[in-house]
Amino acid sequence: MMVRHPGRLVILTDFGRARGGASKLAMLHAGLMAGRGLPVTVFAGDEGGDEPAGAELVALGARRLLEQGRVAAALGGLWNRAAHSALRDWIAANDRPDTIYHVHGIQQTLSPSVLAPLGAVRHRVVLHAHDYFLACPNGAFFDYRAAATCTRRPLSMACLARNCDKRSRAQKLWRVARQALQDRGAAPLFRDGRVALIHEGMGARLWRDRMAGVRAVVIPNPADRPAELAPDPGSCDEFLYVGDIHAYKGVFLLADAARRAGVRLRFVGEGQDRARLQDAYPEHLFDGWADRAGLARRLMGARALVAPTLGPEPYGLAPVEALLTGVPVILSDGMLLARDITAGGAGAVFPAGDAAALATLLADLARDDARIRSMAAHGPRTAARISLAPGDWGDRLLALYAEMLAEAEGRR
Repeated sequence: MMVRHPGRLVILTDFGRARGGASKLAMLHAGLMAGRGLPVTVFAGDEGGDEPAGAELVALGARRLLEQGRVAAALGGLWNRAAHSALRDWIAANDRPDTIYHVHGIQQTLSPSVLAPLGAVRHRVVLHAHDYFLACPNGAFFDYRAAATCTRRPLSMACLARNCDKRSRAQKLWRVARQALQDRGAAPLFRDGRVALIHEGMGARLWRDRMAGVRAVVIPNPADRPAELAPDPGSCDEFLYVGDIHAYKGVFLLADAARRAGVRLRFVGEGQDRARLQDAYPEHLFDGWADRAGLARRLMGARALVAPTLGPEPYGLAPVEALLTGVPVILSDGMLLARDITAGGAGAVFPAGDAAALATLLADLARDDARIRSMAAHGPRTAARISLAPGDWGDRLLALYAEMLAEAEGRR
């Protein structure tokens, strides 16, 4: 008899307290499934806290690697024995043929150790690729020393020889060791489970010529419109950045380009480079993090949102939310969404890392009200093609689980 819905969903996440993109989606995932009456277990590396009411919580109480001592982080990041034992024991005591295991993140607390117990249930495991950590040691296919996209094959001799890490050569070697352990544990899951990609362009970069052996499915991220449709971006003069204030995100390039173009620029967000950025570019506006209502107010006054990421970022929630609100987007061609957004007529693209090109584009769009209004009109329709409403995202995941369980039933 075909099993059509999971008897239980186990969500594995570094953090059961939403503190970043992957953990926020993991908690949204848990809430959507619990809201549909599906029994949910949140297997969290930290203490948890944002899991939905009624969900079972297995919390290991670990801190993220950067908050641990150097030795503890080095050893636990490679192989978290407590996480391995806890998951192995949970599976032995609770697994049923209709249980699905969905992995949202293991890099910060859980470690590759949890992949070994999942091998026993590999036909019912989904690995969610929120970034490039499934293949790349630094998770970004980005050379932080050269400030450029990396085209080396992961763990090749060229990769091993290059110090691309943002911290040190020793950190790169540690990341390589972790990647080797992860690759070994993930191989059967790639082959017999599923990999959920948030953009179709991720696959070729993650696996290149090995894609044929990977069972991947594309499920775009969910997004909600944070505000009513913007009344008229063409009448506004403020360009907007929303997100982590980190050099990798292109914030210094954007600040410099806005200075050259002489346009008004507002940063909404926090990050390790905010103080340095604000000191260097005091003429720009810096708001810190905004809640949902605060973000809505900023979008209502924005001419366009700028996403200047330097590397090949697979997705961007802020650009999608801006488009849903009818605010045009300017983004670097390194982002995988760039082609989708420009094809929909909802934004403009500049070469990643090129401050002069971005300055020219900002200056042109500051004067071209008609183009801004045309892009704004195409925004909501374009966003609907590259994202899913949360309920539709839940439907896509349930359909994937039903397919996997039907295959498993047939195999038995």
